[in-house]
Amino acid sequence: MTEPNHMQWLHQIADFIGEYPGRNPGYSPQALMADLRKHFGLKKTDAEKLVQLMSREMNRFVLASLELNLTFHCNLACEYCFVHNRSPEDRMDFVTAAKAIDLLLTQGYPNVTITLIGGEPLLEFELIQKIVPYALENAQKRNIAVEWAVTTNGTLINEAMLAFFSKYRINLLLSLDGGPETHDRYRKTKNGEGTWQQIVALIPLLRQYQGWLGARMTVSIEAVDSMRQDFRQLVDLGINQFIIAPAQGARLWSQEEIRRYSLGLAAIQQDYYALKEAGASLYIEEFETVIKPDGSWGCQAGATSLAVAPNGDVSPCSKLLGLTSKKGQCIIGNVHSGIDYGLLAPFQISKSRHLPQCSQCSHPCNGGCYAVNYEQTGDHFTPSEENCRFWAVHQEIARWVKIAAKDDDCSSYSNSVV
Repeated sequence: MTEPNHMQWLHQIADFIGEYPGRNPGYSPQALMADLRKHFGLKKTDAEKLVQLMSREMNRFVLASLELNLTFHCNLACEYCFVHNRSPEDRMDFVTAAKAIDLLLTQGYPNVTITLIGGEPLLEFELIQKIVPYALENAQKRNIAVEWAVTTNGTLINEAMLAFFSKYRINLLLSLDGGPETHDRYRKTKNGEGTWQQIVALIPLLRQYQGWLGARMTVSIEAVDSMRQDFRQLVDLGINQFIIAPAQGARLWSQEEIRRYSLGLAAIQQDYYALKEAGASLYIEEFETVIKPDGSWGCQAGATSLAVAPNGDVSPCSKLLGLTSKKGQCIIGNVHSGIDYGLLAPFQISKSRHLPQCSQCSHPCNGGCYAVNYEQTGDHFTPSEENCRFWAVHQEIARWVKIAAKDDDCSSYSNSVV
């Protein structure tokens, strides 16, 4: 390449990088790296250096999503909860919440997401009543659209809460694991009582304020053989949208248990398409979207998303905050005293932690959950064998849809992934 052409090429790269944030609000460093390599044929190491230089020059973190842990307290005692050994006195005050929201909105991205999480976030409903209008008022001044996410165990819901959330067009996602036997196995009160009947009794009231009902269905090892039945029971209750995922943590799933999970998920997929064909209003994203690795490593935690603890501590994600190990929590600062964004470098260019053996895998993935990785391997960026097998299950579910539809026991599907 001649000198004038080389200079022109460099200017094109500089213009591309300068315009990239405006064209791609909430972009991840991994996405920018991939586009630099695609458009300019850069080597991986050169693209990484340019993105790191850009981050330092801009002197700011690419933040488009915020998780507010309003409290670590919960009125239930679910054994698989990712919040470990935290004090029920850990509660966020409004000053902390406002500073966290300001941190998000000063980034200037046109569309942001705020997740209200816990513990049980509805324990802090009075705080939520202050947080929501504060965030919307300040977002409007900056011409920013705010999307909300709230996951609740459902036991504290009342009509005043539903009226408030309806006013601000905020939908609640219920934690419902299936029918009464499955749900009440783990999702109990501190007195050991089940909560299924209490939540189900609230569904007609929920319907009055929120026409579309969503549930997070967490599958425990003990419930793996009843997944299909649990799904059908929730559909019969009127649940429209599902997030289905295994309960992962320090307790490991065996290969045989993951195989049975894959059978259950394939069976649910069969029912899902049959129900939709019959006119049911249902949506499960992974059954509608083909999952493809995008070249990044890990999720968006620490890349475009942060989590704030009740005391203002900041970490890449809420599941990390739930760990007992300080090293595992990855605290990068506090909204009251300042944040060291440099500590996020491993998460922003986490592809550099990609293990050599992973490049030879027949099911290339994005590295799994940082929190689960840490609990099972002692390193955020080293995926456990369990994580790898679950990724294979979810990746293959789209590929096997036509075969699974003709295969009542789904055996060919399960054999392909485990």
